[in-house]
Amino acid sequence: MQQEMSKRERKKLQTKKIIAEVALKLFFSKGLNETTIAEIMMEADLGTGTFYNYFESKEAILKYCLAERIGIAQQTLEDIQLSPLNAPRKLSQMLQAVGQTYEENQPLISLFMKFYRNNDKVDKKAPHGVRFKEILSSIILEGQAKNEFRKDIPPEIFNEMFSGILKSTMCSNLELPFMDNINYKLSLLLEGVIKKKEEDEV
Repeated sequence: MQQEMSKRERKKLQTKKIIAEVALKLFFSKGLNETTIAEIMMEADLGTGTFYNYFESKEAILKYCLAERIGIAQQTLEDIQLSPLNAPRKLSQMLQAVGQTYEENQPLISLFMKFYRNNDKVDKKAPHGVRFKEILSSIILEGQAKNEFRKDIPPEIFNEMFSGILKSTMCSNLELPFMDNINYKLSLLLEGVIKKKEEDEV
């Protein structure tokens, strides 16, 4: 009986994913408001009434898809956190992983943010919660404990600076590849702006 339940749950999850992916394709090609639930379910080869067994609205699909992708990224961040790398390298890899997730899912994030801004009734909690900041803070504290980061700077400042790199890159109008933009800023933060003396003398 337990195994049957497990199969049923797996089938439900698979159906939910099919509906979500079909809906996303339609949202990207037609727009969220222009896509009807009937169209989504017809494309998914399912009855229209079945939709509400899985999602309460079209907007809930956006949140589900974004949360799913953030969940994958979060697992990557937790793997980085537990790795034997030093703290500066962990932070560098962490920002690159988050940046890559953003770059790969930009159409979905833009659609979600557009809806988020234009709808006062929607639940405006971010689907990823506070996990990103928790992991970032733990790496900063680890770096300070191991003398890899300055101890005279409050951890909150480090946190704000690294979060700021992500935010500024997401809003950037520069004609630079997204990951290049992040890596340049990381290099400036970790290695400094001033040219080293040895380089000046060469």
